Amino acid sequence: MPKKNQFSQTLVLLGLFLLVATTACTENSTAPTPAPGEADTSETPQSTDNSAEALQADDVGLTLTDEGLQVINLQTGSTTPLAFDTDMAISLDAVTQILGEPEETGENSECPSGPLTIARWSNGLALNAADDTFVGWAMQSGDDDTTLTTVSGIGIGSTRQELEEAYTVEVMDSSLGVEFSAGDLFGLLTSSEPTGTITSLWAGVACNFR
Repeated sequence: MPKKNQFSQTLVLLGLFLLVATTACTENSTAPTPAPGEADTSETPQSTDNSAEALQADDVGLTLTDEGLQVINLQTGSTTPLAFDTDMAISLDAVTQILGEPEETGENSECPSGPLTIARWSNGLALNAADDTFVGWAMQSGDDDTTLTTVSGIGIGSTRQELEEAYTVEVMDSSLGVEFSAGDLFGLLTSSEPTGTITSLWAGVACNFR
């Protein structure tokens, strides 16, 4: 599927939220003003949750997958994929609409997988791009509590027991530490015990120095 068509749903979804908010604001700002001495018979505007800020905060979510990311409409449960091997500009714009501007964006030319452009957010999410293509993500603990999880609820702080209840998992000792794989989802644990917790997650192309 062409890149542009594959992500048109994401742009339509986010664009529709902004359109609804803009329309609501326009309707409120054009309400007639009563003449001096004339009673205001217009109805008092009711508070709504149609603002772009409210929709982004309450109605749109982002989840981690082993194939990229997913935008979720929390009201309907519908999802729109942001898959690997697609235009980084589109993926970056969609995530920015939900999480805000990244804290930093820069290139790491020393990654073992090759040079990567990496965008990082305060919640610990990083998107990796190669040649302007979204190729991977990584998740670590961040400065705020808006941590992301998989659809199964697995994220930073989940235990090995919780991980194994959701996925078929292989755990191994590596130069990175106690490493695990769950299909094409990878990460590190504080220990191999059932109570060991996840400290990092990644999928796709990562910048890990082994």
